[in-house]
Amino acid sequence: MLELDKIYNMDCLEGLDKVDDNSIDLIVSDPPYYLPTQTYCPTRKQNRYTRTLSDTSIFKTYFEMIFKKLDRVLKDTGSFYVFCDAQSYPIFYQVMFPLCKHVRLLVWDKLVSYNGYTWRHQHELIAWGEREKSKPIPTGDGDVIKCRGVLQKDRKHLAEKPIAILEKIISKHVKKDLVVCDPYIGSGSTALACKNIGVNFIGFEIDENYYNISLQRLLNQSRRLDSFIQMNNPLNTIVQSDEQVYKKNKGGK
Repeated sequence: MLELDKIYNMDCLEGLDKVDDNSIDLIVSDPPYYLPTQTYCPTRKQNRYTRTLSDTSIFKTYFEMIFKKLDRVLKDTGSFYVFCDAQSYPIFYQVMFPLCKHVRLLVWDKLVSYNGYTWRHQHELIAWGEREKSKPIPTGDGDVIKCRGVLQKDRKHLAEKPIAILEKIISKHVKKDLVVCDPYIGSGSTALACKNIGVNFIGFEIDENYYNISLQRLLNQSRRLDSFIQMNNPLNTIVQSDEQVYKKNKGGK
């Protein structure tokens, strides 16, 4: 088993082979779900766009390889949470269906719309797959999660997910020694969510730039956490009191 609470700068196809069987409780990830787009093909007779469903075969084959590895490392009490969109969800459903007792769709409502289309984007989808013995905490939430996205000016990654929505997902499964795996961890948001909640994580990021960003974000968070603990530690009050007494006895201020 690779060391926990670390992000590894490697392809997840390679990294997942180094993870022990049945050692992961939760897969939470935002994989690259870009699908082939229509190609503009002008001809003498007409202008048209061409694309066939067979163009998605490479996409499906790739994720079948990934989920075969995820299937090996995920416990039978575990769950998958995979961010996707309307175009890629049918493929993720097909790939996840044989591995889960059921696959359901969650909707992430971003509260505001983006881009300049006729029907502008205001939501993303999350494919949720439960293993046979999965028992998430019944908190009574609906299947529409309302959470604002990360403002473009604040993003460390083009597809960065807000830490709040990742915390909400992970909190449904919190138990002792929980281990979350994100095979496409990007700028480290899943790791930050795990640190905030107090659960273990392991992540992979092939892009060296995003890998370095994720490490810096984790370092910054640790510094903030250490500062918070020091400020709120009762021992500090005792130390400060003793120091004040010392200064008073010595005539200090």
